[in-house]
Amino acid sequence: MIKDIFVNLIVAFITFLFSTISHNRLRLKIYYQSLIRWNKSIRLSCAYLFRIRYNNEYLLIKGNRIDQYQPVGGVYKYYNSFNGLKENLELKDESESHFHENGDLRLVITGKHLVKFIDWFDTRKNREVTVNRELIEELEPSGISIENLMKQSQIEYLKTIKEPITFSTHFKMDELKIFEIFEVRIPKGILDEVIKSSHYQLIEANEIERQCLSQNGLDRKISETSKYII
Repeated sequence: MIKDIFVNLIVAFITFLFSTISHNRLRLKIYYQSLIRWNKSIRLSCAYLFRIRYNNEYLLIKGNRIDQYQPVGGVYKYYNSFNGLKENLELKDESESHFHENGDLRLVITGKHLVKFIDWFDTRKNREVTVNRELIEELEPSGISIENLMKQSQIEYLKTIKEPITFSTHFKMDELKIFEIFEVRIPKGILDEVIKSSHYQLIEANEIERQCLSQNGLDRKISETSKYII
């Protein structure tokens, strides 16, 4: 009997250990990656993206800075209350010559502070947590009633994506991108008005997977991040 209890305890411990590793494998990978980049600069980009479906297609928007179709969404903002921690973690704002706007959670950090930053981000303190701002900014050019959009739409959190750290050829440094994905259920009547604008495009899932839209004999790029909304 004692032997059975002992065996059961060992099995329970091993199960718990493997379950913990499985659920935290990405975090452990990021922790390892941060150690080998202890004094190395890492670019951070923390954004939210919207899954907006119209029948069996997905609504994407033309990029303002890059010639591509991409999900509706944008980067989070941090608040003044973050400045103390920002100084402690030796965070620097990204150069304005790139995509940075005041208060953007597009920052540069060294590996030694990375895990603390991720822990802070997950608390949702000192930063924007509502996602209405970018939804309004990105759909307003279609000419729809923003009041009706906000009153009649439902926004539901789906998942968080923390990409592994990789080298960015564009920014010439290592980069960690975090995306929070939300589904927005917008009444069909409102979407009917949105898609009248050439600024938006309905895209099928297989086109998103191929990262390419063939249109009028031309191929248009679809952003890699669009895969996260499928």
